[in-house]
Amino acid sequence: MKTGIITGCSRGIGLATVDLLTNDNIKIIGTSTSGNCSISKPNFECYRLNLSESESIANFIKDIRNIKIDFLVNNAGILLENWNESAINLDHLKQTFNVNLFGTIELTEKLISNFNDNGQIINITSDWGSFSEKNFDEFQPHYKMSKSALNMYTKLLAKRLEKQNIIVSSFDPGWTQTDMGGSDASRKPTDVAKDIRNLLISNPESGHFWHRGKIREW
Repeated sequence: MKTGIITGCSRGIGLATVDLLTNDNIKIIGTSTSGNCSISKPNFECYRLNLSESESIANFIKDIRNIKIDFLVNNAGILLENWNESAINLDHLKQTFNVNLFGTIELTEKLISNFNDNGQIINITSDWGSFSEKNFDEFQPHYKMSKSALNMYTKLLAKRLEKQNIIVSSFDPGWTQTDMGGSDASRKPTDVAKDIRNLLISNPESGHFWHRGKIREW
């Protein structure tokens, strides 16, 4: 049985992905800031993890220190600003980077030694974090910058882990019906979960940015 970690599993894309993959007889270790999740299955455990706190990350790593994993889906993230805000708020910028970038990187780096051969890391980023966004505008600056930086981490980590045969990918879910995306979004979390599963089982080339099963521009 394969084992994977999915962060931010209490709702939205994370919740849908946990539900789908546990039905595939995969053991999932999930995380949420509360340590709770509505899914109750024998092959699922949920741990408390706050990516903005190094102590919380260290405690999580300690809790699972003897567990070998096959994949990590870095799904947890925050969007603090309103969709029509463009001004930089340094407090929001720091909070957003602490979760979406610094905490995600800290967690990933501390988990690399836990990987089995031929592991995978998927960083959930966004079209908003790309330089090729077709409808680019000045809004959501903190979120966009954090996801752009996470995309660069994907490329750097993919190069670094080539010899360890760990595949590293960025993943753009598209506009999805979540607390962040809103109810008018065009995609459902279950659709995105299927895309994540397909990426995990397709053994993709490392160091790319994926959307709906295809490599997209950075």
